Amino acid sequence: MSLRMEKVNNEIRKRLMEIIQQEIDDPHLGLVSIVRVDTTSDLRQARVFFSVLGSDVSRIEGILNDMKTFIRISLGKRIRLKILPQLVFVPDDSIRYSVEIYKKIEEVRSEERDERDNKSNRSKQ
Repeated sequence: MSLRMEKVNNEIRKRLMEIIQQEIDDPHLGLVSIVRVDTTSDLRQARVFFSVLGSDVSRIEGILNDMKTFIRISLGKRIRLKILPQLVFVPDDSIRYSVEIYKKIEEVRSEERDERDNKSNRSKQ
């Protein structure tokens, strides 16, 4: 990805966060975070990856996709691009996936500690 595209993606991400936080009056969107934006090289489409804490992801995805015309118009007022991309909101599972991996690692560590403790207790007896 070129440096220009990275800058465009980062600027779109920042502006989308502002729009969601300041212009959309929906209490369900309070915990939405825009993780990253991937724009096609011709700027025709932008995949907007979002993360949600403690909410129904499919419901939030539906709300965002229902409001994407309004969000795109607001984005056009905040950013200057020759072509303003169509927005496609996509849930980002990387945070949830990381938490699940962490939990599994902790379970394995706990089981190993329990086994060591049991061996230690048996050798003392």
